[in-house]
Amino acid sequence: MRPSDMALIKQASREVRQAIRGAVSFAGLYDQGQVRVTAVAGAATRKLSSIVLMPSRGLGGRSWDVRRPLVVDDYATADEITHDFDDQILGEGIVTLAVAPIIVRRRMRGLLYAGTRSPARGPELVRCLERQAGQVAHELDVRDQVDLRLRMLLAAEAIRTVPARLESRRAGPDESAPPGEPETELTPRQVDVLALVELGLRNAEIAEHLGLSLPTVKSYLRAAMARLHAGTRQAAVVEARRLGLLS
Repeated sequence: MRPSDMALIKQASREVRQAIRGAVSFAGLYDQGQVRVTAVAGAATRKLSSIVLMPSRGLGGRSWDVRRPLVVDDYATADEITHDFDDQILGEGIVTLAVAPIIVRRRMRGLLYAGTRSPARGPELVRCLERQAGQVAHELDVRDQVDLRLRMLLAAEAIRTVPARLESRRAGPDESAPPGEPETELTPRQVDVLALVELGLRNAEIAEHLGLSLPTVKSYLRAAMARLHAGTRQAAVVEARRLGLLS
């Protein structure tokens, strides 16, 4: 039910474009260690959509490192940044370029840019980007908290069903395991942890929900993975579900 985060940054790019006359605005969200530009407004070519940012690379990568907005008044001659994306930026004729990181609870979540094809007042670009990036960060935070609340509610319901499922398994033969395969026993707490992993909770969230310390949660998870002969959290969930421990 979460609204599209992609649509959110596309709207932010359009609003930057409207606020800064003649600007080119583009943005991307953090995913697996990089930021890929997926929202572009005011561009003359499609080149900006090929930009994939990493820390320390280009103006955006530097902003990522220092966690604050940056601007270069003459992109072509700026010597304080790497020029990995000259083909895309100069291909749009951009002269002044600014970028602001989107930070949610100290976590990097994306980058928002504004560029002009003629010299511009950098501080004005930065103020506009800071405002828009802050609004995007606030909305992402709200969405994250709603998602967390829903996962917690689902987790509470899942945990309430665990004792019944365990009792059901103890009351009769295991019909889910293949013939001749020994039944794997997990402790109720190990099943609790796997039930929350199944719902997508991180270890810290599981610890908070169960009232346990983070090392204790990790210990339960390691023990469950060992008993299930699983190499990853997800593999342990799959095996526990196959054995009927998780509904």
